[in-house]
Amino acid sequence: VFQHTEDSLRRLGVDALDLTQTHSLPLEVMRDTGLFDHLRELKEQGKIKNFGASVESMDEALFCLDVEGLASLQIIFNIFRQKPIDVLFDKAKAKGVGLIIRLPLASGLLAGKFTRDTQFAPNDHRNFNRNGEKFNVGETFAGLPFEKGLELVEEIRPLVPPNMTMAQFALRWCLDFDAVLTVIPGARRPDQARDNAAASDLPPLSPETHEALRRLYTVKTAAFIRGKY
Repeated sequence: VFQHTEDSLRRLGVDALDLTQTHSLPLEVMRDTGLFDHLRELKEQGKIKNFGASVESMDEALFCLDVEGLASLQIIFNIFRQKPIDVLFDKAKAKGVGLIIRLPLASGLLAGKFTRDTQFAPNDHRNFNRNGEKFNVGETFAGLPFEKGLELVEEIRPLVPPNMTMAQFALRWCLDFDAVLTVIPGARRPDQARDNAAASDLPPLSPETHEALRRLYTVKTAAFIRGKY
């Protein structure tokens, strides 16, 4: 941890890193290795300004919330994967920990452009990890079987207002929760990055839309989520 921090400082040409995050470490590693003690020491030395953790499950997230000095938690959260609303959000707000949302588009499913005929490259996890063959299946399509995800997208599509793309709709939904600090969707082209960023300036979704998406999750989605959650 100390060496990687020094290497990052040198590469970036800065005196301190704004935020250092662990990424998807097993609970026992975070709990038993003194990792967060090292991060606190780096903060005391002025090498980092803040530290956080990126996690895969709510058990890991709840453990991290009790870590002294933790500034942020990066979690998987999207329209298909709503468990954090009930388990985590209020606790994170009470602790003053900001939530960084990864996979807000569920590996692109919630952009609404995939079909059953969509082909992914051999080195794309959406090809080789659909059922968790290589790592946690929750990291791919939010843990949903691809075909089930396509079905659910079509149920969501009529809820999208005319002034939004489906991707912006999915990002706006995440941003409507006051526990959420930011979302970090992927983008392959500059226009995608600009369209994603524009979601911040769009108005919140209506309460009726939020209720409809909550029902869709509870009734038709939650039972199909696989992997650590």
